[in-house]
Amino acid sequence: MARRGPSRLVFEAAVVLCVVLAAAWWIFSRSVYGGPTELRASVPAPVPAPVDEAVVEAVTGSVERNSSHGPWVEVVAGEHLRADDSLRTGKGSRTDLRIGDRSRLTVAESSQLTIREITQRVHRFQLKRGRVKADYKPDDQRVLRIESAGGVAESHGARFSMLSTGTAVAIATDDGAVTLRSNDKAIEVAAGKQAVVVEGQAPAAAEPIPATVLLKVANAAAATDGVCATIDGVAPPGTEVTVDGVAAEVAVDGRFRVPVAHAADGREVLVALRDASGHEETRRVRCVDPPPRIRDFAIHWRKQTP
Repeated sequence: MARRGPSRLVFEAAVVLCVVLAAAWWIFSRSVYGGPTELRASVPAPVPAPVDEAVVEAVTGSVERNSSHGPWVEVVAGEHLRADDSLRTGKGSRTDLRIGDRSRLTVAESSQLTIREITQRVHRFQLKRGRVKADYKPDDQRVLRIESAGGVAESHGARFSMLSTGTAVAIATDDGAVTLRSNDKAIEVAAGKQAVVVEGQAPAAAEPIPATVLLKVANAAAATDGVCATIDGVAPPGTEVTVDGVAAEVAVDGRFRVPVAHAADGREVLVALRDASGHEETRRVRCVDPPPRIRDFAIHWRKQTP
């Protein structure tokens, strides 16, 4: 038998090594990679949790939307809102928002609301002025937070209303419970109760929601040129007063005084009051005609005969 040379032995050894390595790679790839790949293919990928949206469900009257300090434009039902979008309603107008699948917010007339955050942890809004009504269903640990200049309302599940006058906030709870925070203090407003907080002060104790509201007004001053009446009145704490549709500045003790200019086509002044629970009261004050002005006069001297 002929002897093989060293070069041939090296060649055969290389071939055998290549075959062994190829077989090892095939076994390795099938046993290590193939199993997990097939397992991953059989297990469905996790579906990301849906992100809630604020959707405009209904619009009554004049309702406008502002997106990140852009122009105000008319809102229509079906629009989807995102963070930093604002809504404002005109006189006699309102809009209903759906938050996720189970919760609702109603923005009442003459109000302005901004969306700040809609996440799995919090639904956060800012009420600049006016009134909103919330029907918020419990959902794990998520919280509804409505902020305003006077205080912050928080709830994990409740039906309640919030009114902001710019200097005071009032909460009225129909069902569930709401936490009202201000000045590092917090109180719970349970069902059937309301609470008021003045900006910079701690919340007052919750009290039963009154059945009605009482508005006292009077024409406190006689009419003068350019002014048909000066409305003097008293309103309950935490209520909003408007005179001919314009918000009146109400003092901490509820007193207000508003001079009203003469209108070309009006002889009455409409004074309206609303509270957080939705009660409304109106009064009409008649304008008083100013006394007639003496625009000119003449003196005629009569000569006396002796």
